[in-house]
Amino acid sequence: MTEAPVSVEALGRVQLSVPRDPAFRTALRLLVGGLGSRSALSYDQVDELQLAVDAVLAHRTVAGDSLLVKADVDGEGLSLTLGRFLPEDDPGGLRVLERLVGRVRVVRAEEGDEWIELQVGHPAKEHELR
Repeated sequence: MTEAPVSVEALGRVQLSVPRDPAFRTALRLLVGGLGSRSALSYDQVDELQLAVDAVLAHRTVAGDSLLVKADVDGEGLSLTLGRFLPEDDPGGLRVLERLVGRVRVVRAEEGDEWIELQVGHPAKEHELR
């Protein structure tokens, strides 16, 4: 018995909690790649999104024992929110991320921690910060 393909509309929002241990980054990379391919992103866009997530994790410190990943998938693109991170001032790192994805935003929560939003594939918002 074969399963019917999952439509982009059926995905909507996906949330995943990943242990902060670097051994789990491969699983996160696979998740991002799978979601990117379901949202009609090009191979290059999926690859750059995976690189952006890797860069965030390499240069930010996760606050707590796990990283929460929220993904909003639609027919035009993919938005990822990653957090919680300890607050950091890293304008150089943000510029690198902006070159990889269409939009990057740092959101400071009331608790003092930070969330990173990455958005790729939405034509009206693509290159907004470049």
